Amino acid sequence: MKQFVFALSFMISANAFAGSDFSKTMELCALQSSSDEEAYHQAFSETSIYINKAKAVSAVQLKLINQHLLEQEYVTAPLKNLAEVQALFTTGDQQYNDLYLITMTSKTSGAVYHEVKSYPGDNPYSLVFSAMGQLVAMNRDQNITLVNGQESFDCPWE
Repeated sequence: MKQFVFALSFMISANAFAGSDFSKTMELCALQSSSDEEAYHQAFSETSIYINKAKAVSAVQLKLINQHLLEQEYVTAPLKNLAEVQALFTTGDQQYNDLYLITMTSKTSGAVYHEVKSYPGDNPYSLVFSAMGQLVAMNRDQNITLVNGQESFDCPWE
């Protein structure tokens, strides 16, 4: 009976997924296995900015960082500049925390994603944006949820 229920739920979620436009970002489910660094690096190449010690960020990068800070409730209003972001992560309540801006390029599709990632505990929390700045995924405790407007899809565990 358990196998039947599992098979049925898998078919329902697969059909819901097929009707949505998540296929473009399905490759982001590789982030869920980022503890398997070899699998992750087979899927993506990346460049990383350690925001705590960065020299500068663009206005677009600051906007993405603010979206992450608001989502994770680090702040209640957007911060105005990099100095304010760095002050949040180098003094006060978040001084133990790290903040990264990672640009990932898919080795399969060539798609570019920007991930803003912090570590409020042992596991990362992040928001992933398309190259155009649209939210496409969330990472909460290594659980990846793909986002397409108001719809979402939890990546399956292997």
